Amino acid sequence: MTHAYTDTQIIRFIYKECDLFEKFEMEFAFEDDSTLFEQYRELNKGYKTLPKVTFSPAQKTIDSILSYAACPK
Repeated sequence: MTHAYTDTQIIRFIYKECDLFEKFEMEFAFEDDSTLFEQYRELNKGYKTLPKVTFSPAQKTIDSILSYAACPK
């Protein structure tokens, strides 16, 4: 049975947000369908060009949380 994969499903695969069954199913589909594999390659190339962002709280925020946690209840 042929399955039509959406961009959203492929993106979930790229971000490793699909379950194990979906992962194996899509890997098999990529091997079997060159058009689908090309779609995956294009989306993956776009994903790799995105900046890798990390977020850190401000030191003032950390200090406030630690201060609050240290207060006796």
